Amino acid sequence: PEAGALGKTYDVTIVNFAFSPVALDIKIGDKVVWTNQDSAPHNIAGSGFESRAFNKGEGFSFIFDSAGTYDYICDIHPYMKGKIIVE
Repeated sequence: PEAGALGKTYDVTIVNFAFSPVALDIKIGDKVVWTNQDSAPHNIAGSGFESRAFNKGEGFSFIFDSAGTYDYICDIHPYMKGKIIVE
């Protein structure tokens, strides 16, 4: 099957200027969906993936098709950090 065809979907909530959960262990082909629950806009910036700024109730998704550790931040608030570990 193609990447993402049978992959699971994982949710990361952005709340109180933090990613929850901070770290996720997923498999190749899985999708991560970030959803903003803060009143301030946020974005996702990582190695090989980046979103536009999105507001409360909006989100961004990405399917990870390569193994590795992907650290990411919110460019708007660089102290917000997260990690996706793809096996």
